[in-house]
Amino acid sequence: MIDFHKIATHCQTALIDECLPFWLRHACDGLGGGYFDYLTTDGTSIDANKNVARQAEQVWAFAYLYSHIDAQPDWLDHALHGADFLAEHAHTPQMACYTYLDRLGNPTVDPGSLQTPINDPLTGARVAAAYAQIHQATGDDQWAMLAKQTFQVSLRHYQADREAQFTAPTDRPQPVRHLSQPLALLRALVDARPLFAATDWKEVTEPLLDEILNEFLDKRHDILREFVGPGGAFSNTPEGRRVATGLTMEAATLMIDVGTLLGNRKLTLQATNWCLRTCEWAWPLRPEGRTEERQGLARWLDWKDQPITAEGESYRLAGDHLLALAALTNGYWHTRHPEAPRWIKRIYEYTFQHFPDARQNDSWHLALTAQLQPVNSFKATAGTGCYALIRGLASTWQHLDQCARLQPVGLRGVGV
Repeated sequence: MIDFHKIATHCQTALIDECLPFWLRHACDGLGGGYFDYLTTDGTSIDANKNVARQAEQVWAFAYLYSHIDAQPDWLDHALHGADFLAEHAHTPQMACYTYLDRLGNPTVDPGSLQTPINDPLTGARVAAAYAQIHQATGDDQWAMLAKQTFQVSLRHYQADREAQFTAPTDRPQPVRHLSQPLALLRALVDARPLFAATDWKEVTEPLLDEILNEFLDKRHDILREFVGPGGAFSNTPEGRRVATGLTMEAATLMIDVGTLLGNRKLTLQATNWCLRTCEWAWPLRPEGRTEERQGLARWLDWKDQPITAEGESYRLAGDHLLALAALTNGYWHTRHPEAPRWIKRIYEYTFQHFPDARQNDSWHLALTAQLQPVNSFKATAGTGCYALIRGLASTWQHLDQCARLQPVGLRGVGV
């Protein structure tokens, strides 16, 4: 049996007592502003460039906690510390967003391309969503204005890049789009929904929703591809065949939220089914004749069942598991799908057994090797911050707390 109240309480304790104190103590850069991207096991900061999307995600997370969990002044102060840094340094004069800043907030190069990138849609969407959450927390209209301006600029650049794909020379490698970009823009729209008239919000929402459901979604197999070409074209390459578990779970949560807002129960149920199908696919079966079992959700899947060639493919990520819990509990709350409790219980038990760092008590491992050892000593990197950790724990806690209230007195469990 699954005890919703027990899991909700465990998530609450992990979030409030074990995770948030680490970020509140160590993440803020008092000299340069914003947050340190790299934090070691004991909270030591590494001076490095700042990924603007990670900065915005941390603003979003603490503003969300303040508005939806508890109006703790420390949480709002933490969010404002990052929001002020973004407002002062993250934008060009035309309100586009830089992707990387140095410690003091000056635009700097992408360490991968050695260029100074601007107009990355995911970054702009994350910043817009952060401003929208800060506006919700403070009621200050300057944040509402910044949220709308940042979103509109990001959407314009994304649409222009998308249209340019169709005119790219056919004798060259075809450009691809990543699922994270339309998802981030749509998530920002959900966060900023109170800032738009209902008709305007729906008008902007529908093309992004259509793109996800008709270009990134392979309808024959009902799976979300990570990369697509122009018009949703399929590329029979390792990247073109790849399905990202955590990204699918994040997409499912968003589709459930959008389906609820639009009164589209079919979409809500479809997204819940994505969660369940991905769990079945990503959780490896025990090899025949073997007693040991390689558990946990695989990071990536190949939808033609070819070997995954990406570096770190055998790792298990804390963020993937927490986003899966958030999606499954969200889906169960809205659909009561009978298969969801089994997977909630299984993923919860694996997650809380392996990812909390027993030596530190106030932080989690970001990723584990096949031998269940930490991949590295960092608790935050430019690629992985606190977003999935905080969002996953908070959402799971909230959804299961609601589910627990519906259970009959004296019966705290359903499912197997």
